[in-house]
Amino acid sequence: MQNINPITIILFIPIMDRFIYPFLRRLGIPFRPITRIFWGFLLGSLAMFYAAYVQHLIYNSGPCYTAPSACPAARLPNGTFAPNNVHVAAQAPVYLLIGLSEIFASITGIEYAFTKAPSSMKSFIMAMFLLTSAGGAAMGAALAPTAVDPKLVWMYAGLAVACLVAGLVFWALFRRYNRSEETMNALEAVGEKMRPVAEMRGAGVGEGGSRSRMAAERDI
Repeated sequence: MQNINPITIILFIPIMDRFIYPFLRRLGIPFRPITRIFWGFLLGSLAMFYAAYVQHLIYNSGPCYTAPSACPAARLPNGTFAPNNVHVAAQAPVYLLIGLSEIFASITGIEYAFTKAPSSMKSFIMAMFLLTSAGGAAMGAALAPTAVDPKLVWMYAGLAVACLVAGLVFWALFRRYNRSEETMNALEAVGEKMRPVAEMRGAGVGEGGSRSRMAAERDI
């Protein structure tokens, strides 16, 4: 079941890049990076809300209800325990939504961190972005003690609310960067180019000044 997540990412990244994003642009919907990341938060929140709903169904199904696979009524002749009567495929949309969330938030975030960082700081900025994965792993370890029956509904609901709030805060703080997206892309394209010395001298800049100016332009 967990393979649905990487399969979703592998399949949908080229679909989004080649079909969905261009189609939205033709409709006049640019769907810029900050918007994509915001939608990643929303999809992650939706995935956790749905997980809470599925867990609620499990707790309301026999034979063990709030103690799945841990009651005498579920014991099989071979000594193992039967799960509650909810089909395992009910979990599939959770992994699908998480995969789409990663495409919108994580993949776009990696691209944004790399393309918007100055040339001399790209590696550092990428490392700082990936450090957030370590933070997520630490939060997962901290929440592990709560991932026990019958607390799973509240755990998933709490994660959903936290993800939604984080997404709204992110949108409120950073949506303004959507308006300067084209300008920043133009600065990146121009900033990597060195202007010829003759052009700089023609603009009235001395030799020493031209060197410092060209160095500054490379780092824009």
